Amino acid sequence: MVNVSCRTPIHLYNYEPGGVKPLPVCKSEKMPEPSPAKKSRLSSIPGRPIVCALVLFAFINLALAAIKPNLQVKPTELPVRLSWEWWRTKSYLAEPTAPDVVLMGSSLLMIPASMVDADFLNRNIDAVKHPHSEFLEQRLKEAGATRKISCFNFALPGAIISDQYLTAHSLFTGNRAPKVIVLGLSLRDFIDSGVDSATSTPTYQFFRHFDKTNDVKDLLTVSPQATAEEFYNKINYLSDKRLELQAYFARPIKEAGATALVNIPVNSKFDATKSQEKGDGDILGNATVTEGNFIMPPHRVLPWKDNTREYKKRFASANEKLFSNQMAFFDKLLADAKANHIKVVVANMPLTDKNMSLMPKGMYEKYLNEVNIRAQRGDLSLVDLNTQWVFQDSDFQDTAHMNAAGGAKFMDLLAKSISMNRKVREALSINVSPETERQTAGKSSPSLY
Repeated sequence: MVNVSCRTPIHLYNYEPGGVKPLPVCKSEKMPEPSPAKKSRLSSIPGRPIVCALVLFAFINLALAAIKPNLQVKPTELPVRLSWEWWRTKSYLAEPTAPDVVLMGSSLLMIPASMVDADFLNRNIDAVKHPHSEFLEQRLKEAGATRKISCFNFALPGAIISDQYLTAHSLFTGNRAPKVIVLGLSLRDFIDSGVDSATSTPTYQFFRHFDKTNDVKDLLTVSPQATAEEFYNKINYLSDKRLELQAYFARPIKEAGATALVNIPVNSKFDATKSQEKGDGDILGNATVTEGNFIMPPHRVLPWKDNTREYKKRFASANEKLFSNQMAFFDKLLADAKANHIKVVVANMPLTDKNMSLMPKGMYEKYLNEVNIRAQRGDLSLVDLNTQWVFQDSDFQDTAHMNAAGGAKFMDLLAKSISMNRKVREALSINVSPETERQTAGKSSPSLY
């Protein structure tokens, strides 16, 4: 029988095995209830882990921005996918002295320049490792150059005018400034419908790391997307400087690793610099831009390619807003060239009638008129080579790009026009015959053809 008297209370757990558990009837028999843990202020915040992570991120962001506000690393050392911009910049900076002439433009100039050299030298040309135009160098020598004139091919696939400005503004200053820039231009460079703004090109994404875009910030934010991206990068240091930070912190880690492994034998033959991706030699393709992927064989006969669909997209609209924006970049480029004592020759690139027919009505005339205005006021020399009596369809591999035969014809006429321009030939130390001197007397620039 269970004793329920309060005089001799039985402990709650003091009972025989198999017996009935007694119920406490006295206050002294009741188990004390645990007191609830005192909650901190942070525990009452909804989504506490996320908030803490955001606070930590903001702290690191602000700390790095304060410690390294203007962190800069050589753009050629950044951990980026190799591009034409990367290779050409690396080659340009490796030149012992600045080239005399730099060819700039899009693939309309880049491709035929390489193809012409392959035929001229009668050997395979690796477009990645061959940044010069030796054919043009020879033609300028024949035109009367008193010394070898170095001609560097800095034309880039899909480049627009803002890309030319960013390239020149980042590289062509001081003792790295060339004497002459040859700009191969067409309407597409000003109104390409595949380009949202100057910030949406691979060239901008590369050259922005030179940190020389402050004077054109108003021209970089012409679209809502570009404006939003610029604002995001301004408030997010870790995003804006992510590549620089990777390169900056990789150095001590790499050095420490090399020191730790110095006595460990390594038998691996793996070379991380050699790409396993192989291209078909098409500069307009998507293969990794690396040595061996873009070989130009000599005397290669290319079948005609109809790229009408591509240019219908590029010329989808007049794109007046982008046209005005790119003209502003054009003026910036011309002002930069003048400040660095660089002569500018604009070559209006040859095109087929088919390509011209795809252009928005009136825009080609507007483009050419704007270029002519700048030529008349002395900002540039214009060589208009988009004429039917000079180039035929047989000089092209598609509606816009010249083949090797067309490229050779283009370079011949370019060298001739340079030798006929007094200011440009004087900059390059080109001597001409007395007859040519009389013919070109007083013609310092405007239109040569």
